[in-house]
Amino acid sequence: MTWTNKLTLRNFLEDKNGKRSVTLLVAPAGKIRYTLDGSEPREGNTYEKPIEIGDGEILLRAFAEASGLETKEEFKFQPKGKKGLQVDSVKPARIVSRSRQRLDSRAKTYDGLKIAGEKSVKFEGVTLNVGQGNQVIGITVGEIEVDSAFIEAILKTVLEKFEPTTPITMTFRKASFKSGHDLKEFADKLGIELQPSEVEQ
Repeated sequence: MTWTNKLTLRNFLEDKNGKRSVTLLVAPAGKIRYTLDGSEPREGNTYEKPIEIGDGEILLRAFAEASGLETKEEFKFQPKGKKGLQVDSVKPARIVSRSRQRLDSRAKTYDGLKIAGEKSVKFEGVTLNVGQGNQVIGITVGEIEVDSAFIEAILKTVLEKFEPTTPITMTFRKASFKSGHDLKEFADKLGIELQPSEVEQ
């Protein structure tokens, strides 16, 4: 029997009765070995049932093989209780937020646009509000991918009608980053708390 496709290793973390365990899956099928001490998983323990892990930070390295095909993955688990977002630093990443992410001040909006410019971030579902009360201009950009230079150009035009200290807020529904590292840096610098469900890779 030959596999024409590649093997894919996945993990599922469960926290039951205060104990954490990890289930490993390989698709379409295969034998899995693993280590928890950072050593080469090819020589590791044979995976037979969910692996109990402690409450600290864990690096689980897994190796799977079937019919001459093989694959290796590393899964990192944050310490228990730490609200850690599992983001792969190297892969491209997206923020996809149903409730929208909000940059709720003039300074934050410009900081966000500056960082986005440096990291070539693309936004979708952007709304801009400039001014307050009935002296306000609102701009909505739907499902169109735009970069920070485009948004800054809109703001520059709009701000000609306002005082230099006029409030500005910006919200967005999606943001695409070249890497998970860029996404985390963007969120950290702007104080955006992301839920795991809001990050796609």
